[in-house]
Amino acid sequence: MPASEHRLDGFLQAPVAAAFLVLAQRNDPTADDRPTPATACTAAGAALRELNPWTGTASSARTTAVDAAQSLRPLVRSVLTDERNGWWQASLRRQAQLLLTGQEDQQPTPDAVPVPTGAIEVWETYAQKPLHSLITSTELTVPAGEAIRSSAHAELACGSSGWYPHYPVRQQRQQRQQRQQRLHVAARARVAEVHSAADWHGLVVRCGARATHPGSDTSLASSADLDNGLVPTWSALAQDHDGIQFSFAGLLSALYVPLTSTEAGTTTLRARDWERTHWIRPAFTATTELPELPEPPRVASHRLSLE
Repeated sequence: MPASEHRLDGFLQAPVAAAFLVLAQRNDPTADDRPTPATACTAAGAALRELNPWTGTASSARTTAVDAAQSLRPLVRSVLTDERNGWWQASLRRQAQLLLTGQEDQQPTPDAVPVPTGAIEVWETYAQKPLHSLITSTELTVPAGEAIRSSAHAELACGSSGWYPHYPVRQQRQQRQQRQQRLHVAARARVAEVHSAADWHGLVVRCGARATHPGSDTSLASSADLDNGLVPTWSALAQDHDGIQFSFAGLLSALYVPLTSTEAGTTTLRARDWERTHWIRPAFTATTELPELPEPPRVASHRLSLE
């Protein structure tokens, strides 16, 4: 897994990657004890919580993270050249897609994912995702007893987004459940992959419609100094793809990184909290039911402050 200087510079300048690397250094992994996939996903969740765009201090937190990471160039090079971290930007593992659904979560069923049609809606531009997509997260290669089995599990443990699914209460364990399923993706499924800010910008160049872009959300711009920017028109993306994967590398290196071109203007991916794939049409050949989660996964604490 070569680490070009360009890619290394990209990680050092990406706020989430910078915060993640600072946290990794402060937890002091040795050369023989790099963060496991579960630990890495948890640390990424902690970094995302530090950079929450709605805190009112998000802009300064991004600057602090990037500044703090500049002395870590040797660590970053070591991490990016470690073959054990090759999964960060691996292509979609089609036999290992997990679907986690709380009792009141609104997602389509795997066999009835609606294909986007027509123009993009204002909310879809703000949220940077299709209104009715199905979301999966890749199952990690972890021991059988590991609580963090995917990046989505790390999100449940860290609580860095607004996803708060309902879990069982003691008297109603069978009525209020968080369900998990393992989905097998068809070999024919066409998946766009986002491993960097440039990948996201490229999708927008191909599928975005500047003439109908409603503009940046003013609350987001005021709170976090972020322009949510143009996004792909999902119906256009659906002509060539069945899903769009945001890899772990994409989560670290693409979020909060603005790119500008004459074709698409400025794009800034900001609305992702864990490695995931958004499915915009049915693309599955099999479903395996897994044990239900009675409560959020528990993880070891991480040093969260970037100060």
